[in-house]
Amino acid sequence: MLKKRTYENVELRKAIENSGLEYKDFIAMSLEKVQVKSKKKRIRQKALKKVLTKNEVAKEILLMGQGNQENKKMNKQELAEEKGTSLSVRGLPVTFLLKLGKKYLKEEDAVRFYYNADKEEFYKNKQLLEDVVETESVHLEPSVLAAFHEDIKVELDKRAKK
Repeated sequence: MLKKRTYENVELRKAIENSGLEYKDFIAMSLEKVQVKSKKKRIRQKALKKVLTKNEVAKEILLMGQGNQENKKMNKQELAEEKGTSLSVRGLPVTFLLKLGKKYLKEEDAVRFYYNADKEEFYKNKQLLEDVVETESVHLEPSVLAAFHEDIKVELDKRAKK
């Protein structure tokens, strides 16, 4: 993590806290904005120092973060509404979720890029995979949806027997 004495910017830190965005999310977004792809700590810290000294870039990232959080809140509300009509896939293993996704939802990015390290948003993000499988399954045709639900029931029955 960053040392406070090196990157102390009280106004920016307060703005981050007030936005509801976590500091590590802000850092990740700022590195993405500056397009730093290196995994080396020294290079990433230099890029962060540049971002933190430029207030315009920091403000832009905060605005992006607030927009993302609003979208997440909307998605959670949509999930709550749709949960009554769909089986829950929470807690099922990733391999099964990926099989379901490749069988019924192969065009979804969360399914396609689950093991792709270049796509950090999707890379081994089980929460996103579960969300996508649950939300997008509602949009399937009725006959395909019935088969989808049947596959989930079979898997849940297998797990119950163990």
